[in-house]
Amino acid sequence: MGGVKDWLIALLIAAAVVFGIYWFAVREAPKPELPAPVVEPAPETDAGVDLEQPSEPEIAPAPEPAPPVEPPRTLPALNDSDSEARKDIISLSADGALAQWIVPDEVVRKWVAAVNTATKGDLMHKNRPFENLKGGIAVKDLETRSDGQKVYVLSQENYQRYDQPVRLFAMVDTNTAVNLYQFWYPRLKQAYGELGLKNKNFHAAVLAAIDQALAAPEIEGPIKLVRPTVYYKFEDEKLEKMPGLHKLMIRIGPDNAARVKEKLRELKASLQQLPSE
Repeated sequence: MGGVKDWLIALLIAAAVVFGIYWFAVREAPKPELPAPVVEPAPETDAGVDLEQPSEPEIAPAPEPAPPVEPPRTLPALNDSDSEARKDIISLSADGALAQWIVPDEVVRKWVAAVNTATKGDLMHKNRPFENLKGGIAVKDLETRSDGQKVYVLSQENYQRYDQPVRLFAMVDTNTAVNLYQFWYPRLKQAYGELGLKNKNFHAAVLAAIDQALAAPEIEGPIKLVRPTVYYKFEDEKLEKMPGLHKLMIRIGPDNAARVKEKLRELKASLQQLPSE
């Protein structure tokens, strides 16, 4: 019996040793690392701004600008971009003088919508990305026609109403403006895509909008107006039928229009030199 007992004890000890080795081996073995779950970011949605749009014009294609080689900072999401986008626009003027003109909400989307509207030579009548001038149009009485209709002319005081915004625009550093445009282009393109247009190339739309402003006619002599109802209209029917952007270029006066066009030509030349994707 003693031999059998010794045999059983030896068997139990061997089993315990084997179990202990297995337990330690399993416990100490490194657990395979599981990949972190991939969380798909929620798609950004339009914030619901009702941006009026004209029918889509035909826009010539243009190579879209490539992103900066080394972006100066992280590009914010479109829905969270208002503060930074407005700050960047204001930084283009000395002492933040542009602050009084730039709206604080939906900055990127409203500028994109305004550019798209301008591709047809039109202007935004609501949800503009900039503040309107204070006060009404300034005119002087000229004459009374045989039909009793009074005729007015745009006065020098009216042109002077636009002096400050035009001066600020003309003083913008072109290189800085183009660099910011390149940095923000992915968000500009994203906002342009939200408009649901066939033409997805926002860069081509920008160039087309500039061309529309440059195409505004230069009118010599006094600009005559009539006032058949509440609003003034150009007496010349050809002028009155022009698109809104062209009429604005006339209302700001020939000197201001020349400064705006000079700056637009400079900007266009730099924009066309951007490296493309």
